[in-house]
Order: sequence, then C-alpha cells, then structure tokens
Amino acid sequence: MNEVGIFGKKGSIAKYDLSKNQPIWVGIIEAGYSPYSICQYKDFVLVFSYTKWGTKPMIHCFDESTGILLWQTMAKLLLVSGYPFFPHYLDGSLYYLASSKEVGRLDLQSGELVYRKKFKKPIFSSYGMIITGDQIYLLSTKDAKVLDKETGQVNDCPEILDKINLKDITSSLGNGTSFLSSISLTHPKDAGDGGAGMMAGGDAGGGGGGGE
Repeated sequence: MNEVGIFGKKGSIAKYDLSKNQPIWVGIIEAGYSPYSICQYKDFVLVFSYTKWGTKPMIHCFDESTGILLWQTMAKLLLVSGYPFFPHYLDGSLYYLASSKEVGRLDLQSGELVYRKKFKKPIFSSYGMIITGDQIYLLSTKDAKVLDKETGQVNDCPEILDKINLKDITSSLGNGTSFLSSISLTHPKDAGDGGAGMMAGGDAGGGGGGGE
C-alpha cells in the first residue's frame, strides 16, 4: 500500500504519494492564503485557510480523488467571525452552529448556503449540535431543541428530558462527524507548526459538540 497524505503550503494543497515521491494532484487556493486545517468528509476535502496576518479566513472544498476545486467561500458568510466551525455531515449537507444562537446548512457539493437562521436561546444556555439517526438536536445542560433540516426552524424538544439527564452530560458523540476533523477545524494551529497542514481523514464516527 502506498503512503499517501494531503499537505498544505502557502497558496496550495497537494495529495502526495510518499512512496513514489510525487504529487497525485495539486489544488490551488487563494493567493496570499495558507492552509491551517485540512479535513475530509466522504470524498470532499475541506481546507480552512488564513492570510499572512491570520485574518479573512476562507474555506475551500476539493474533490478528494481529482483535486478539482468544487467551491470556495469567505468563512464570515457561513458563521460569525471567530466562532468555531464544527460541521456535522448528513445526506450531502453540513449542519453547524453559525453562532451561539444561529444554525446553518451548507450543501457540500455546490457550497450553496441553504440557510443560516437565528433561534431563540435563553441567555445563560449554550448549545452543542448532535445528529442521531436522521434527527438533529441542539443540547444544553438545561434543555434540548430539534432542528427541522429543510427549513432551519428550531423548536423545543422537551421529550429528550425523558430519555437522558442533560445536567450530567459534558460531551456527546453522534453520527456524521469526524472527531479529528472537528478538532482540526475548530482549533486551527498557528503558523510554524509543521503538523498544521496534515489531513484528518474519514467520516466514520466522531465527536459531537456537547454544551459548553
């Protein structure tokens, strides 16, 4: 089996065959940008990059097999500046919290922002998203909400309280999230760390976001 990895440097990423010492493909990102986090969902490679000054973050999406750039966008269009991008995959879309009181849905093939909507949040509650089966929940230590995947509407879900004691929950794990990928995207490293461009691959299992 050949040793293959995906590596990033200023202006590009490359899927590289270490056994043959040659690139399989090279993907170009915006000039002046350096990739700090790379992860894979299904056949999609997501690249989180910054400028030299660590500003104006962008997200690029490449086809893992061919290296073709599928789409790119400024991160500020998807979520509040500085808010962790912690996506969950379900049926071709990424679902995520765009802020402490907003949910977002992104079509992974086209990069289209299907919706970004606010929901009513108690002042002292902090939510984490989890997908179980085909249901998407927002959980805090005080209550639970359920997301309508099609409309982005968020409603209270008190029946969850009959199943689990939310006060005891400190973290959660659902389907549709790669644990290593989530850590990579949520906590991009500073320049100078040689591991910053390494790919955290896979779509099986993962670390769901528990309430803070």
